[in-house]
Amino acid sequence: MITRRRRPPLHWKTAVSIRKRWHRLRRLWRADRPLEDVEYFGAEFRVAPDDVIGNELILRRFEWLQIPAMLQACHELQPKAFIDIGANFGLYTCIIGRQRLAQRLIAFEPNRAVIGRLQEHIERNGVRGVEIHETAVGATPHKAALLLGAPGFDALTSVVAATAQAEKSGEAIDVVTLDETLSFTGEPLVFKIDVEGYELEVLAGATAIFARNYGYAQIECFDEARAKTLVAAMAKLGWQWADHIVDDLVFRRGKI
Repeated sequence: MITRRRRPPLHWKTAVSIRKRWHRLRRLWRADRPLEDVEYFGAEFRVAPDDVIGNELILRRFEWLQIPAMLQACHELQPKAFIDIGANFGLYTCIIGRQRLAQRLIAFEPNRAVIGRLQEHIERNGVRGVEIHETAVGATPHKAALLLGAPGFDALTSVVAATAQAEKSGEAIDVVTLDETLSFTGEPLVFKIDVEGYELEVLAGATAIFARNYGYAQIECFDEARAKTLVAAMAKLGWQWADHIVDDLVFRRGKI
């Protein structure tokens, strides 16, 4: 069963409220810049204040609970790889790469509009050897399309069925499976899956990699019914639900 979600503590909410008021006051004497440089959990990013995640980073509150939990897991596991599915502009990949917490960094991001920002942030943070796959991840290899989020909401882009027009115009994207793309056995792995409702499809094409390895997985899931299905499916693969942090389910599996 999915229990009550863990929320940020009061002192953290108070600090965010103070920062929010400070940024409002700052606009009185300095117009907002189109881009702001932000340091977050030891990594550097250039973000737009009118972007939903950019604004959250400026306020120092984006996934404030999830990121430390994942960093702690990386310290404990010393993972063979960090696998970032739905990498967006590289927040998690850069933070983990900057701290050298995984031997391999593997990022999947199908949205061509943010690939440049992903590469820029990787370079800005001096992270070497990131394996970037400009594809979505799903249950089977096929062509699909992206339903783009509104301006400022790139993170809400989702995978949808390809249309004839999308394929004709070159806007179709490739979907791959983790099982056919990556090969690990008996290794500690850390996963972050943020795919806007496509998480069950990702898992359907990743049964081998989860069944054969162990570690830590953070999977965003907004829907309660889908979350229960996800918990059951992961349990069959040997991964136990360990936490529910805001909109992310956390799974763990001990060494096999």
